[in-house]
Amino acid sequence: MAKKKDEKDVLIVRDEKTGEISVVAGLNADGSPKRTPAKAENAQSFLQFDRHGDVLDNFFKNFFRQCKEPSRFGFYRVAADQADKLLEVIKDLLKDPDGNKEMLAPHKVDTSGYEKKVQEEQAAEKPEQKQEEPKKQEEMEQKNEQNQESPQQTQGNRGYQPIDESKINWQELEEKWGVKRDDLEKSGDLTKMLNYGKSDLVRVSPNFGGEAFELDARLSFKKDSEGNVSLVPHFIRKEQKLDEYKEHKFSDEDRKNLRETGNLGRVVDIVDRETGEIIPSFISIDRKTNEITDIPANKVRIPERIGKTEITKQEQDMLRAGLPVRDKLIERKDGRKFVTTLQVNVEQRGVEFVPGTGRSPRAAQAQEAKNNPIQGQAQDAENAAAIQNGQRRNSWTNADGSIRPISKWSGVEFTEQQKADYVAGKAVKLENVTDKQGFHATMYIRFNPEKGRPYRYDTDPDNAQKVAPSNESRTQVAVNSEGKTNEATKNLKEPLRKGQTAPKDTAQQQQQKRNNKGMKM
Repeated sequence: MAKKKDEKDVLIVRDEKTGEISVVAGLNADGSPKRTPAKAENAQSFLQFDRHGDVLDNFFKNFFRQCKEPSRFGFYRVAADQADKLLEVIKDLLKDPDGNKEMLAPHKVDTSGYEKKVQEEQAAEKPEQKQEEPKKQEEMEQKNEQNQESPQQTQGNRGYQPIDESKINWQELEEKWGVKRDDLEKSGDLTKMLNYGKSDLVRVSPNFGGEAFELDARLSFKKDSEGNVSLVPHFIRKEQKLDEYKEHKFSDEDRKNLRETGNLGRVVDIVDRETGEIIPSFISIDRKTNEITDIPANKVRIPERIGKTEITKQEQDMLRAGLPVRDKLIERKDGRKFVTTLQVNVEQRGVEFVPGTGRSPRAAQAQEAKNNPIQGQAQDAENAAAIQNGQRRNSWTNADGSIRPISKWSGVEFTEQQKADYVAGKAVKLENVTDKQGFHATMYIRFNPEKGRPYRYDTDPDNAQKVAPSNESRTQVAVNSEGKTNEATKNLKEPLRKGQTAPKDTAQQQQQKRNNKGMKM
């Protein structure tokens, strides 16, 4: 019996107009089936239905409510664990559905019952809708006026309404969970919860079998289709295994991001178990309870400005994609400045300052110079003047977020082609960059979009083939400019020349050998 409960099906859909055969991956906004090619390699995109659940019912109800041409599609179901073997067979049979009617019969989904039920529900709703239509129009106009007057209150969503507190049974909550309204109001948690957020950690006393237990949890409200409001406790749990969430399987990179920042770092498709709709969403870990949470991407507002700081178009696009915007200088309205990493977080329902990344501008500059000593010297006069004049910190980009042209690096002038390559985000090879000791070295310069500035590389970063960098120039730069040691030349007094990784002549060989002997015990 346990096995039967786990049995799942996938739906094959045939477009009766075009003859196209696909597998259902969800529902589009217009109610038409979201489709993916009927190939085994696309199995991760297939929407799976529990054979004994009600997800399939909900899928077809929403399909007939929203789709304008429901008769255009025919549906066939196959076992999910046999899909890779059956897809090609069903595809061949569906090339002539009338001729292969008997063979297709066990797989054909009879949708007439769903269609009839939806038609009856819609017929029952129509008289009531006609009476309420003028009233609804008036209410909509009032909401639009409110949205125009106070856009912050809408939180970026048209028709936004907080949870109706009159629907909450406070007496029941106190008896069942030990939660008091006054306590939530005093702490400020009630406001968060009425706006679909979570409280901070609070002590609850759930009653199970006549026995009360004291536990710490975050609280939120959940509203059902009839408007009733219930309390949802979010208990502290052990560290997540991070295998999968709502049928999305985490990659190694996903797990790394979630553990380091608490955010997935990208937008992924999540299946709504009630409607079957695939929803692009952000995923984060609640840092206080270790619970995995998500929010639809279209419910997150990306700001154009934080305090006095402009968020460029490029940075907004990075945030919409779930990517972090690192080392961003933020100036609050009170004039206080700090450097931090910005990223979309589910708990914040928007952009957050990633915890642990905040630093003062001076500390950030010092760290930057320590990590990249040559880059610290390399800003040209135009960029240095921009910083001195108090202009925006990231003078390596234009106001629209595009790469700002530069004409030289460490005194080496760019050719016109190199200028164009740099602005296009390509690597620029420089063969005569002068190191601290006055000798020439070879390096590559390319704009790093995550850091928002150019970076130096010892090998060509545009080269897809990963090869170990040669000692040429790398040893020279490391020893002469970065204070590092090369075993073969560590006892030489003169600075290294380009390509030098060993003593250059007899005199230097004797000097290296002599000093090595002197160090032996």
